[in-house]
Amino acid sequence: MGLADLTLSGNKTSGPAELVAPDKSRYSDDTSLDGRLAFYTDGKFENGWSLTASADTREGPVDEIFSNFMDKSPDALFRRMDPDYHFPTYGDDSTVTEDAPTNGKFYARIKKGETYGLWGNFKVGYTDNDLAHVDRGLYGANLHYQPLATTGFGEPRLVFDGFGADPGTVAGRDEFRGTGGSLYYMRRQDILEGSERVRIEIRDKDSGIVIGVKNLTPVLDYDIDYLQGRILLAQPLSPTADDSLLVSSESISGHPVFLVARYEFTPGFDDPDTLAYGGRVHYWFNDHVKVGMTASRNEEADAENSLGGADLTLRKSAASWIKLEAGRTKGPGVLATTSIDGGYNFGTTDAIDDNDTEASAYRIDASLGFKDLFENGRGRVTFYLQEIEAGYSAPGLVSAKELTRYGATAELPFADRLNVQLKVDKQEQQEGLKTEAGELNLHYRMGEHWTVGSGVRHDNREDNSEVVPGTQEEGERTDGVVKLLYDSRSRWTAYGFVQETIQKSGNRDDNGRIGTGGSLCFTDRLKIDGEISEGDFGTGGNLGTEYLYSDRTTLYSNYTLENERTDNGLRARKGGMASGFRTRYSDSATVYLEERYTHGDVPTGLIHSTGVDLAPTDRINLGANLDFGTLKDHQTGAELKRTAAGVNIGYGFEALKIASALEYRVDDSEQPVTSDSRRTTWLVKNSLRYKLSPDWRLIFKFNYAHSESSEGQFFDGDYTEGVLAYAYRPVYNDRLNALFKYTYFYNVPAAEQVSVTDSGAGVIQLSHIGAVDVMYDLTKRWTVGGKYAYRHGQVSQDRVDREFFDSCAHLVVLRADWHFVHRWDALVEGRILDLPDAEDRLSGVLLGIYRHVGNYIKMGVGYNFSKFSDDLTDLDYDHQGLFINLVGKY
Repeated sequence: MGLADLTLSGNKTSGPAELVAPDKSRYSDDTSLDGRLAFYTDGKFENGWSLTASADTREGPVDEIFSNFMDKSPDALFRRMDPDYHFPTYGDDSTVTEDAPTNGKFYARIKKGETYGLWGNFKVGYTDNDLAHVDRGLYGANLHYQPLATTGFGEPRLVFDGFGADPGTVAGRDEFRGTGGSLYYMRRQDILEGSERVRIEIRDKDSGIVIGVKNLTPVLDYDIDYLQGRILLAQPLSPTADDSLLVSSESISGHPVFLVARYEFTPGFDDPDTLAYGGRVHYWFNDHVKVGMTASRNEEADAENSLGGADLTLRKSAASWIKLEAGRTKGPGVLATTSIDGGYNFGTTDAIDDNDTEASAYRIDASLGFKDLFENGRGRVTFYLQEIEAGYSAPGLVSAKELTRYGATAELPFADRLNVQLKVDKQEQQEGLKTEAGELNLHYRMGEHWTVGSGVRHDNREDNSEVVPGTQEEGERTDGVVKLLYDSRSRWTAYGFVQETIQKSGNRDDNGRIGTGGSLCFTDRLKIDGEISEGDFGTGGNLGTEYLYSDRTTLYSNYTLENERTDNGLRARKGGMASGFRTRYSDSATVYLEERYTHGDVPTGLIHSTGVDLAPTDRINLGANLDFGTLKDHQTGAELKRTAAGVNIGYGFEALKIASALEYRVDDSEQPVTSDSRRTTWLVKNSLRYKLSPDWRLIFKFNYAHSESSEGQFFDGDYTEGVLAYAYRPVYNDRLNALFKYTYFYNVPAAEQVSVTDSGAGVIQLSHIGAVDVMYDLTKRWTVGGKYAYRHGQVSQDRVDREFFDSCAHLVVLRADWHFVHRWDALVEGRILDLPDAEDRLSGVLLGIYRHVGNYIKMGVGYNFSKFSDDLTDLDYDHQGLFINLVGKY
């Protein structure tokens, strides 16, 4: 399909037009000739290749529309139809798919099998080498070569991927510790649309190494506001995941859970002068030997970053292998920020200031399955060693000091009744923190119902930094625990445990704890589990539910922990696997179920306290989550006392679907330098979708968040977003069509968010926006319609003494179309634009007449007697004049 548009207009200006619009020189001319050409094609050739291509010169002077044809247009990246910015419903159940995503005027992709080449937008994700990740959303050229040959394990034998781009953007990375809630404020506002990649990481509580990853899907798993820099997850994210160990190191024990967002942004108002290129190649010589190489380079005006890596894999089986990795970086790398409270406050990781800093890193991972040594062997041992030089700056792996990490795990089932687990980790940072931890667990099954477990954990902390945080814990501690579990083998289980500190030194606190927990299956489909404990670190507990839905729902795998490694069969650190069922209840909420299974040494579930939720019938869905206890910062020892709770309900018929959720969180944070602080946060999510009939649709959304800090009003954060939309689109008689949308928006950004100008969090915004469009076919020849739009905006530049400034606009458009003979059309529009705050009111008329030339061309001429546009965001007052319009289509 294609489109051609040509407009000839006369211009008349008075006054200093060049000062008002210096970038629009055509207003100094008497006439201007503007045009636009666009096309899209998608098809296959006989030899197996397929082609997808599109081009859009965008409207401009005819002699310039082909200039800069391969350059980018920053306002067009992944032009996703976000219902928050457009009509949420068009009343016809239509969906939008961006088949040719491009940041510029041209897109092309040619593909055969898994091999392709493209020019346009693409996302690079080279994650095979843990020391050399390349992970960005870019615009430029991308070549991917992947023959069909595979190994005996199913992996592609050869893969090559290369790219070159002028992104005109800077990469950003934010890491959020799970809060038990759904709302997270990104460090940057005005994120480049569609450039984000969001994932959940599970990191080992002793080494900090990533042991599990889940990549999230937009709309399904989260919603994002690009302008305000805000992520809203479909489900709460807990701060911890089960570590499958017996000794509790905190009152909320387990591996820490992080939400990691990578994105592109443009600092300031001008695109930075950047150039990025790189690639990744790997080759399996046979089923047992693989070699890979990764490289990337990013050049900016004031800094250059380069990254290179190589890896070698030697594999006997899925359980026995060795992987060697090396990486080298130059430059400061990507500055990453971290937050433990959902983005209200940020800290930074180690920053590299020297642009010429070069550093290397090395890593060894190994696994040995005893079945590969003995015919009836069971169990497995693993080992890792990682050396990072000072100044190393790869994405997600930045260290200003030399850092060494090594450790091992062992799972040894000596008999059918006895199982032994061992885990050892050590970390040494030059002139920094040194830690070591080891835990030994024994599980013995006594008969059919009873299992006794016993464990001992020893850890040591020593901080050799020049400035030691006041919250730092140093010294040794040894803890022991005994746990007794009863499994009825029917509908319930119960357990109890006692933990005590055997030995300690330095300023380490005692870690005694006693607790109980269990699970109860009310029916074959409904299960509730929970735990409560009390100890030296305070009270801790969790509660969750699991429910097996009916067969009408869809089987899914969601919020599981997938090993980040893409070399199948290498499961050094396996992820937990979850299966369950998903039911879509609305555009903004999804309820889900997980049945958890343990694999290796990785947590059994992502959500520490929440499964899915009670469903008394197939139409009603209820749920609740609860987490409370004390978390400790691994690096500084600072404590965070947290209580997080939430409830949700969903109700769905074919015509009516509604979902609501309420979340509450209190954080008491121990600060290394300043005094303690408390933050209280509320979040309410509501959505409704009602199909009154095949012709009538109604959509409603209301989200409200409020966060209050004990440090004062400046550190608060709020946002309210309400949308009401309606569509009338008759199925059998479409003479009348109507669309309506009302939006209420109030936003107080987090205090430490950064705006597009690299300044503070920006202004407080409050807006009411409404629009209605109606068209009616009076006869076969006459169509009448109208549009009314209203905008009432308020802004305040002071977060504490909030004084708002108003800005209002009204737009009224009345239109009539007349098809007066077979090939002739005429139109007339009356327009009024009222700006009461500016004491300005404009009105005018637009007239036009069109002639159909054949079936593919329509020519028109007209005159716009009004100075203004029907777009309330365009207030240039330069639209009056004669125009000639040529439209072509096929």
